[in-house]
Amino acid sequence: MALDIRIARDSSFCPGVGRALEITEKILFNTDGPTYTLGPLIHNPEAVKRLAILGLHALDPGELESADLSGTSVIVRSHGIDIRTEKKLEELGAEIVDATCPTVKHAQEAARELADDGYTVVVLGKEAHPEVHSIIGRANGPVTVLENADDARRWVEETGGSPGRVGIVCQTTISKDLLDAVVSILKESAEEVKVKNTLCESVMQRRKAAIDLSRSVDLMIVVGGHNSSNTAQLAASCAATGVTTRLIEDTDEIQPEWLEGVESVGITGGASTPDWQLEETAYRLRKLESD
Repeated sequence: MALDIRIARDSSFCPGVGRALEITEKILFNTDGPTYTLGPLIHNPEAVKRLAILGLHALDPGELESADLSGTSVIVRSHGIDIRTEKKLEELGAEIVDATCPTVKHAQEAARELADDGYTVVVLGKEAHPEVHSIIGRANGPVTVLENADDARRWVEETGGSPGRVGIVCQTTISKDLLDAVVSILKESAEEVKVKNTLCESVMQRRKAAIDLSRSVDLMIVVGGHNSSNTAQLAASCAATGVTTRLIEDTDEIQPEWLEGVESVGITGGASTPDWQLEETAYRLRKLESD
């Protein structure tokens, strides 16, 4: 019997990433000079390689001090950047092209509003993630980053059990379960907890579609960058259903033994995964089946 291969709905680029790519490609196809982005445009090495071929150069933030950007286009990726970095780019003469995801912009504005209203601002997300950096850097006040429920408990203890009026903003790709868990912990001791729900609807729909598919197949393959936070969370959500789950960045990672005793395979991708990678994954599985 032929291997049953199914690609989840809502499994390719999220709207924010699609928008950033559209903006970037338009510039690349219409500009003769160098075009830069601060850090990789998206967390997908294969897609970044393609953009490099088209002429997009990823700048390391540490290179800004010595960079000559006068008259060049620098694209702000979907994760956004902080105010200090934006001002530095302006000082260097760069022509800034803002491709920040609208949902991320909403999170940045929400953090600033909470700070202006006197709340102790908490950003729920990965401290090292560039999106979290951009939110912190635009809050116009002190920010505490909590990555999980254990962090929330420790933080409450550090405040002496009285964190005061707390305002919460989320990294757009975290799960609602995590948000609910942290809010529940903080409500036990805070004077007030105000939540600015900045979760990405597209990411939540993607996660639901992947979970639904996971429950009906023997193997789940999640395609995306190993450096992608939302892809890792997506794989964890699939694995939590009990199905064997593999996270791959490239189809060469797929091993023939993965298909032993497997009759059905589900495929999904992170928010930075293009359609062609999903189709390439399905093709690779078909090829392995026929070998």
